[in-house]
Amino acid sequence: MTARATNLTILALLLFELCSGLGSFLVGAPSGRWVFWLHGIAGLSLVVLMVWKWRIVARSFARRGSGWWSFAPLLLGALFLGVLGTGIWWALADSGPIRVPLYGSLRPLVLHTALGLALTVPLLLHAAARWSKPRRSDFASRRNLLRLGLVGLGGLALWGGATAAGQPRRFTGSRERGSLSGNGFPVTQWLSDDRQRIDPERWRLSVEGLVEHPLRLDLGGLAALSRASRRATLDCTGGWFTRQEWSGLPLAEVLAQAAPAAEARSVVVTSVTGFSRRFSLEEAQGLLLADRVGGERLSAGHGAPLRLVAPGRRGYHWVKWVTRVEVSGQPGWWQSPLPLQ
Repeated sequence: MTARATNLTILALLLFELCSGLGSFLVGAPSGRWVFWLHGIAGLSLVVLMVWKWRIVARSFARRGSGWWSFAPLLLGALFLGVLGTGIWWALADSGPIRVPLYGSLRPLVLHTALGLALTVPLLLHAAARWSKPRRSDFASRRNLLRLGLVGLGGLALWGGATAAGQPRRFTGSRERGSLSGNGFPVTQWLSDDRQRIDPERWRLSVEGLVEHPLRLDLGGLAALSRASRRATLDCTGGWFTRQEWSGLPLAEVLAQAAPAAEARSVVVTSVTGFSRRFSLEEAQGLLLADRVGGERLSAGHGAPLRLVAPGRRGYHWVKWVTRVEVSGQPGWWQSPLPLQ
């Protein structure tokens, strides 16, 4: 392919990868598995495109030589290879957290996401400043369309091989960790949310908003409500999942005690850290406020004294250290798709 066609195809695939990668964090049900398939195929299509891109880079350096001008493209190249490398690493050989200089431990999937975000803006600026504008002839010929098709088929073949060679995993790509082990699964928080150690004697659960009977319950008050158990899968966007037997209070039971008003449309569940997630009133009927996992009391790292269990939702919806339930007149979708807290 021409340099213009190669560069534009790389840019389009990278933008698609950014959108599909962030979109995959929103998918918790198997019906959305196609998002992960397309993300993997497009990512490995970029590997195929490296055949053409390497020739473009080599010609550029041969023509201009090295110098200060080369710093920006080399940095972009390093970020680009880092995104591809960490994605392939996670797909084939993820063995747990890795050490990142000046930061600490990160899982390869989290590092892959961070590098992808870091690449986006400088790549767009580089493309606007240095890449030639595309021409219709770069894609209109039958030969170039055939090459694009081969790139896609190459990505599909690599994705199929990686899927067959990799370890068994859930449709999201997550690997199993500590299922049916009580508190024995990994402890993680969303971004900068800090782990909390709460004094049970001072903790209270508030139920307020559009309700007829606002509640403020301590552990004794919760003990008077009916309990339920549910086996559900917690799928973390860090790349792991765990199946556990959760037990606690049906959120529907708590809401029934408070009696939501007729205009109520959603429920906001909030942590002592301020982290919150909103659910439609209908979905809230199937949620659980858990205080035990696998017959054990929740540990502090897993959200004691109370955490939300949200089947079919990714892990960041499973609010830890729940302290407030607010019934709202806003629709269930009235929040940022990914938490900004």
